[in-house]
Amino acid sequence: MFDTVVIKARPIHLESEALLSMENCKSVTFLNKETGVLQTRYEIYDKQLSYIKYLDGSQTLSIQVSIPKLLYGNNVTLITEDDIPSFFESVQQRIHQLFSISIPHSEWSISRADICWNFQAGKDVGEYVRMLSKQKLAFKNTRSYNQDQTVEFSNKSSRIIFYDKQRQIQKEKATPELVEKSKGILRLEIKSSNSDMKKFSPTKNAIELLNKSFFDYMTAKVLNEIEYPSSVSTMDLSWLMENKESITKIETLLGFQVLQNMFEESTLRQLFTSSTYANRKALAKKMTIPKGNCLEPLVINQ
Repeated sequence: MFDTVVIKARPIHLESEALLSMENCKSVTFLNKETGVLQTRYEIYDKQLSYIKYLDGSQTLSIQVSIPKLLYGNNVTLITEDDIPSFFESVQQRIHQLFSISIPHSEWSISRADICWNFQAGKDVGEYVRMLSKQKLAFKNTRSYNQDQTVEFSNKSSRIIFYDKQRQIQKEKATPELVEKSKGILRLEIKSSNSDMKKFSPTKNAIELLNKSFFDYMTAKVLNEIEYPSSVSTMDLSWLMENKESITKIETLLGFQVLQNMFEESTLRQLFTSSTYANRKALAKKMTIPKGNCLEPLVINQ
């Protein structure tokens, strides 16, 4: 449901001496270009809350943490909406241990919210990644990497990635139990944009955003854009006989569709002249061949 988040609260007063006396605390003093005043940034790497940052000028306390790792020790396990109160309580307890302060849950805002889901794709994880790598999502660039284990759709404000979760877990040298648990998982992660968060909460309040409604809204936006490749399994002889005058075009289009399923658009443009490629694309739009889905649509069931 949710993975890494960055939550902030202000104004929070913390003494510099107390911060510097903490283990794993680093500080940097810099000139604020807007105010012309010297400020200090304190960074703490914590075993529970991962990364804590404090800016003394604005008295802003920030925490970057993976919710499932905090609650369950790993981010393969998906949290549910029922886990959110436990998350806030865990943050509250740790903040009190570290700084002897209490921050009401309602005072936290969000600057980053990573939405996630595990699709059980079995042996087809690689097929889904290859299929997705050939797609374009609105206003985003498509990039595949890690030897076709990951595909990313991104722009300056947001990012969507699908990847082979087990491969990632193996690279991190996780326990055999966690590697087995991640088997067959096609992982979706969405880094929400500020505009999307503000649609749900103008102040980006954490309680208003860390819920099922926002999760459903963001995942539906992504999944509704995906187009699924098709096979020709439903094409029979009777249809071919009815269209035998176009058999050459059918043969051409079928070959082109096979290449589309095998290679990215940039590769196809290297194989064809610009005019031939344009003709093939035009033919694909004009001609409809009976098709059946190769891969099942990705659906979130809760």
